[in-house]
Amino acid sequence: MYLLFLLDSVRREAAMALGACSARGFFSGKTAEDKERAYFRLIDDALKYNANRKIRNSNPVHTVYLLKRLLSSARRSVRIYTGRLARSIGAVRAYADPEIAASAIEFLRKKDSSLSIIILGEPDVEPGQSIGSHPLLDAISNADGIRGTVNVFRGNSGDWNEFPFHFTIMDSEAARIEFDGNSTDAVARFGDAHFGSRLVRIFDAFEQSGTLLFQAGAASRESEKA
Repeated sequence: MYLLFLLDSVRREAAMALGACSARGFFSGKTAEDKERAYFRLIDDALKYNANRKIRNSNPVHTVYLLKRLLSSARRSVRIYTGRLARSIGAVRAYADPEIAASAIEFLRKKDSSLSIIILGEPDVEPGQSIGSHPLLDAISNADGIRGTVNVFRGNSGDWNEFPFHFTIMDSEAARIEFDGNSTDAVARFGDAHFGSRLVRIFDAFEQSGTLLFQAGAASRESEKA
């Protein structure tokens, strides 16, 4: 019952957030290149100062930049609830981007760090290949100095029916949440630990009902020893 209440409260708040984004009107009069640099500074400053801010995040290039920065800025945990760990968004490389892999590896070299991923569909890999061949997971598996853990789960379709939003959470302090599973229209929220902690509880409940597909890092090595 509590989970249903939590899902409903976050769903309502997420739907309201789009109208409160701070990036609208911010870029008027700027060139395309200046707009992009200004947008990246918005993200960097929000993370640096833990500012209580909502920023629209829909452009695929902006989405990839935010994912990279959430990974590189995380101290303890990153949770990703997504469709199929898409290697690209249109013509833009997404989870196949080497910079995202580099940021994930940098994060996972921190002791006791945790990257948890739930996918809802088939992983975005070449036909006949295992999920471990995914560029992001393959890069992590072959990296030196990993001290954290990576877990990838197949999500439960019933959970998606209850809460049809992809989202990413960094340390309960910053989050990105989409409004439509078929698009990248999203809001990034910073400096709101209450909202982030509610998303963490939703993710952890979904993880418990999922099926483990892949594990790498410290926990994987411990299970091999056992």
